[in-house]
Amino acid sequence: MQRDDVERRVLDAVGRAMGQFSMLRPGDRVAVGVSGGKDSLCLLHALVLHQRRVPVSYELIVLTIEQGKFTAPITALASQIERLGVRWVVREDPATLRLVRAGAAHGCDVCSRHRRRTLYQVAAELGCTTLALGHTADDCAEALLRNILFNGRIASLPPVAQSRKGTLRLIRPLVYATEELTAAYATAQGFRTVGCVCGERASVRREIRDFLAGLRHRHPGVAESIGAALANVSPYTLFDRALTKAGADVSPALAGAPDEDASRA
Repeated sequence: MQRDDVERRVLDAVGRAMGQFSMLRPGDRVAVGVSGGKDSLCLLHALVLHQRRVPVSYELIVLTIEQGKFTAPITALASQIERLGVRWVVREDPATLRLVRAGAAHGCDVCSRHRRRTLYQVAAELGCTTLALGHTADDCAEALLRNILFNGRIASLPPVAQSRKGTLRLIRPLVYATEELTAAYATAQGFRTVGCVCGERASVRREIRDFLAGLRHRHPGVAESIGAALANVSPYTLFDRALTKAGADVSPALAGAPDEDASRA
């Protein structure tokens, strides 16, 4: 894809998510979580371009959390961020740094929880109203399968959520952008990325990602179908008794229940 075409597709995906889920409000101060990877850099660039094109006025601050696990100095991103004219704040996550120094066994889930907590704390200190994260459509699909297979629940990554203390909105403007698209955008823009050592380890996330990649290769349209499913839930067909009770007066046809033949397929 040509650079202009890739940029248009990314902005279309972000604009669709922004509009459909009312992600931003006038006067928002948005902390953009930048981890050094292609997705978060794509998000940052897209939000800067989106900011210039929409009538809603909002402020951007780049926020990076140092956990001692980058594969190269995070300062390698400095020139790219400076060119965008956005303030960049780098803060340490003491909890994960202690684990790393002690050589304690831990994985992505532990690091993610510590990183999220620190992101919330620093964003609040900076007076931000919103925290933007670079999760893509692929991340949402992987989260859905991971929750079904290992956590016994049907859940994914919500496009918009409120922090537990209610002081920050969490938004994911890339929920309609695929990893393929963010990778193409990173290549077209010539991003210099900084990875995390966790990305090189075997994990359940890696297994699910590889599984979905194989499905997409053999069955084009799988990724789009999973994304569509997240917005097309049929409560009548699930086992949750609270949902069943709420939908007791809704007929199977109206609830979108499959016909008998389809349910046996």
